[in-house]
Amino acid sequence: MSEPARGGDVLLDDPRPDVRAEALDAADRGVLRVADRVVDKVTRAAVLGVAGVAPAAATAGTVGRALGRSYPQVVCSRAGDRARVLLEIALVWPYPAARVAREVCEAVTDQLLVLAGVQVDEVRTTVARIIDPSDVAGPPKEQRVR
Repeated sequence: MSEPARGGDVLLDDPRPDVRAEALDAADRGVLRVADRVVDKVTRAAVLGVAGVAPAAATAGTVGRALGRSYPQVVCSRAGDRARVLLEIALVWPYPAARVAREVCEAVTDQLLVLAGVQVDEVRTTVARIIDPSDVAGPPKEQRVR
């Protein structure tokens, strides 16, 4: 028996005759199951990506973050590949609440569909807190003495 012909590191003759080259039908490929935790993380990332939403670090101190009292707060109810999402967000002043809430709903709907394959039936966004812009900027940086 001869060895398969090789060109450099590329195998030119596949010794496994049982490997099928044609694509499988979509029904034969299997099922994708997305964990609830993934849906929560994608939702949280989509919310925090909208301009005007306060980052979690600006909405609670160290103890508050440890106890889960920071914003955004996300509650997702799922049935198969469909979801309903309830959100509470903190808004940075002076962003308009209606516009930010609408953009949050659109971002969550788009990101869940694209990244997780989850169809969103409803998104309810509540602006639970308004944050001063100086709290979002973080502590002032120290200036170096020259």
